[in-house]
Amino acid sequence: MSEREVQKGTRGLHEIARALEGIKVGITCLTPENLGAPWILYEAGALSKALDDETRLCTYLLGGLHFQDVKPPLGMFQATKADKEDTRKLVHSINLAVGSAPVPEPDLDEIFDAMWPKLEERIQTMPQAEENVDAKRSPEDMIAEILELSRADANRRKNIDGLDAFIPLFEELVPVLPQIREALRTAKKQMLAGAVAAASSGVSTASGNLAVTSAQHPAAAASAASEA
Repeated sequence: MSEREVQKGTRGLHEIARALEGIKVGITCLTPENLGAPWILYEAGALSKALDDETRLCTYLLGGLHFQDVKPPLGMFQATKADKEDTRKLVHSINLAVGSAPVPEPDLDEIFDAMWPKLEERIQTMPQAEENVDAKRSPEDMIAEILELSRADANRRKNIDGLDAFIPLFEELVPVLPQIREALRTAKKQMLAGAVAAASSGVSTASGNLAVTSAQHPAAAASAASEA
């Protein structure tokens, strides 16, 4: 990123984070010198915040780095070795991630095979580090990471096992769901039939009372009829 892209007086890291918001694929080139640099961790973090099913954060290992040399959080992402075939896989992943109409694989392979010698030459002629940096991680560090990942996986499995306890209950309920549904429909029909019967009975009772009253008081009934 050139100096002109970050205005004077602005917070540089904030500007970088804003510029990275719309990025679909980020490639972080790692070397023994920058492996633990705060600025590269910040940029990778800004990229990873936007990660979803369509975005990628790709680490590209240079200067003789190996997968096991990269600590978390960068070590959590699938890294790419700086050789031809692994770089080819990276290019294919980028091709699928950046657009809805990716380049057909045969055409992409042809382009990659034509361009790889130039990239390989650049990689091989990279400037040497000013001082030797040992990027190798201690066995204790790698064991601690393995234990941490194992604990996280165990906790995830524990949560899943907790949900598994409900599976037998669901398995028992599923076969009888049609019967429960039919019983509810029958109960609803019976309730409606009872309500209709009760309403009809009320109307019949009212009519009977009116007939009895007319028979007992014919004069009053005749008077009511003449007034009506």
